[in-house]
Amino acid sequence: MNKKLIVFILISIFVFPMVVFADEGPKPSIDIKIKNLNTTNYLVDLFVYDEDGTAYASEMNYNGEGLSKKQINKLYELNFDGWISEATRWNHYLLFAQCAGNSKYENSFSYFGTPKKYKIVIINNDTGDIKISNEIIRNDFNSYVIIDYDTMNVVNENNNYLKTIMNLIIALILTVGFELLIAYILKIKNYKIITVTNVITNLVLQILLVIFTNNYLLSFIVGELIIILTELIVYLCNLKNITKFKIILYTLTANAITIVITFLLK
Repeated sequence: MNKKLIVFILISIFVFPMVVFADEGPKPSIDIKIKNLNTTNYLVDLFVYDEDGTAYASEMNYNGEGLSKKQINKLYELNFDGWISEATRWNHYLLFAQCAGNSKYENSFSYFGTPKKYKIVIINNDTGDIKISNEIIRNDFNSYVIIDYDTMNVVNENNNYLKTIMNLIIALILTVGFELLIAYILKIKNYKIITVTNVITNLVLQILLVIFTNNYLLSFIVGELIIILTELIVYLCNLKNITKFKIILYTLTANAITIVITFLLK
């Protein structure tokens, strides 16, 4: 096997997980801080409205840590007049979740399935009490919510701008680095054009994802398709010393791997 191909495969094993975060850019999220809860033995989840019951019947699959199968099933089976657990239905909603109690009383939820409208459910495992909030509407990309356990009212809700900015910067660095790595392996030495093109396309994509947060998944797919077309046109017009076949191979490979891993990696 070609030595460079072997090197490419080995590097990919370590780089690709970062690429999932990179080209995806900042992800919508909801971070919850619970006040006045006197135990760390609790569960918290986002409940969303299931209009026709199809989501409730979907497969139980929790994409997080710290919960037993019994606890996952407990959240999964709850149904408050159509409001059901989102975190225990990964295949249906695509939501990374931290539902297990902790000493900081902070829990995070993010990814494509971050809901626009939701209710917060908290289960006190010591007492068996189950509490649910009123409907909450997320207006911010990275939402930070403080909820009072006693009343289940939202005390404060604001946008975590620092989280959004930091994620954007990291994503940009990783994306450009990955594109340059592929260019190096394929012996495409026009690093300046590749860097400038990727900085612009990645920034545009990330800004669009933040603006159109209510349709994040659709924005991501359409944005990626536009990026592929844009980069292909730029490279075909400016990389004069590279064959069209190699340019097309480079553009499609770099972007296709990112998209595939984004959807497959949990």
